[in-house]
Amino acid sequence: MNSDKDKQAQAERLARLRRDKGMTAEQLAQAMTQAGTKVSRGAISNWERGTNGIVSSKLPVLARILGCSEGYLLRGDLNVAINDDNATINKNQDNKAHNNQADSNQADNNQTTMDNNKKGFMTTNANHTSEQEATLDTASSTQDTPDSPLMTQNEHLEAMAHPNKQPSPDSTTMDGSSMTLLKKSDKLQNVCYDIRGPLLQTANKMEAEGQRILKLNIGNPAPFGLHAPHEILRDVALNLPEAIGYSDSQGIFAARKAVLHYYQSKGLHSAVNVGDVYLGNGVSELIVMTMQALLNDGDEVLIPMPDYPLWTAATNLAGGTAVHYRCNEDDNWQPDIEDIKSKITSKTKGIVVINPNNPTGALYSDDILKQIIEVAIQHDLIIMADEIYDRVLYDNTVHTPMCTLTDDVLVLSYNGLSKSHRIAGFRAGWMMLSGKKQHASDFIEGLTMLASMRLCSNVPGQYAIQTAMGGYQSMKELTSEKGRLHKQRELAISRLNAIPGISCTMPQGAFYCFPKIDPAVYPVKNDMDFMMDLLLEENVLMVQGTGFNWDAPDHFRLVFLPNMQDLEDAMDRLDRFFAKKRLQYGTN
Repeated sequence: MNSDKDKQAQAERLARLRRDKGMTAEQLAQAMTQAGTKVSRGAISNWERGTNGIVSSKLPVLARILGCSEGYLLRGDLNVAINDDNATINKNQDNKAHNNQADSNQADNNQTTMDNNKKGFMTTNANHTSEQEATLDTASSTQDTPDSPLMTQNEHLEAMAHPNKQPSPDSTTMDGSSMTLLKKSDKLQNVCYDIRGPLLQTANKMEAEGQRILKLNIGNPAPFGLHAPHEILRDVALNLPEAIGYSDSQGIFAARKAVLHYYQSKGLHSAVNVGDVYLGNGVSELIVMTMQALLNDGDEVLIPMPDYPLWTAATNLAGGTAVHYRCNEDDNWQPDIEDIKSKITSKTKGIVVINPNNPTGALYSDDILKQIIEVAIQHDLIIMADEIYDRVLYDNTVHTPMCTLTDDVLVLSYNGLSKSHRIAGFRAGWMMLSGKKQHASDFIEGLTMLASMRLCSNVPGQYAIQTAMGGYQSMKELTSEKGRLHKQRELAISRLNAIPGISCTMPQGAFYCFPKIDPAVYPVKNDMDFMMDLLLEENVLMVQGTGFNWDAPDHFRLVFLPNMQDLEDAMDRLDRFFAKKRLQYGTN
């Protein structure tokens, strides 16, 4: 049975080979997908962290693209370098890799000892196995495990000879009895959601041991004292007797009508049919429903980079491929229209627009939105507009709903009350269809079918919508110049930009910023490990940039929801952490 040590060594070999090829995780995923083996960037990242073992069915293509043998990737066997003409034994490369790993082992061991003494945490020894250990592993590793799906050389030969034959699910327990391993679905191999991933799991363990964690990782207003308007709570309570049974599968009439009135007030006068509105358990459920209704295996969806990772996860889970278009940090994170155009293929079905953006806080200009619409018209794409933060705006800026700018494209508008009215737990969200619908009757039928299959969304939460959409909008008070959120944004950005080697644009919406880590000052190779160091050393929890499908380990997302005192405390800890890292890297 393979140990965590072996699995981590496998992860390090993969990461090293990818870097030696000069490829990003995104580029490697695209290369494998183009070669006929669909893999997401998130799956590559999971393999390189050792979170998941390399999936055996993906191994041949992965080894071929990286120019190595499968045995070297899995176990560190003598490397066979692959090229188009023949396979040759690359002893020099293998010996060099082993020597480099041996040099790093002592440093890893020393650092592990220091970390254990400092924090008292059991850490994973990620050292590469010796050649002798690799040989023993070849002889003993005859079964997959749920956490480490490694195979022996004979099993790989058998798998290639009989690709449709399933491996034996049996394993042996310590007492010698047979045990059937229950594994997660292959569909989940390409799904990654780091916002609630290993960092949060570690933070939860630390809290269980009595440590206080400053959580800057998730946009959940309620724990930070940002309470829901009393009027909403009262109206939901008054309607509880009416919310005991199921509602219409698309939602109660009054709530859907209020959604239409909201878009009418924004200038969409064609918003008159309540059948165009679907209420959901938050926007999250509706995103998953959309992808299930829209995508066949291999279909592509253009998604911003960085993104809210549920969009990528839902695309991959539905059998599609998430293709990430770049947003330009130098242009305050506006989408790169030329990059969008360059990534459209015959398989592209739609484009996702997150505005205001999570994780950058960018608010898109009308000109950019109109250019995206023109691209969608030209290539007959649908537009999925995630506008959940449209009422969380700063500096008197104005948000333009995508649906108000065109009638020539099918636009799906997603929104809800989780952020603007601080009732994330009520799961009150909606999706509205507008624009060109004549060609989409079958797709719409699929959406309606999926809405019916889940019966209905949370009915008490639906009763919050009509009240919330009218009357006084208290979020404006919080984001005004004298408001709490405005002050917290100013504090976070000014303190971040004062740290040497850290820079951050000013967000115009949402609760987030996406600071850049200068690689010349902090030569970070694995940004999740970097954020794990921050958590263990300073008890501050944030999410690394690659968790939002950014393609380099040089960003992180900070949530500025905590009150001023807690936010000052968090920034002091960041100051201290980055100062220690500059000393460590010799860039002070």
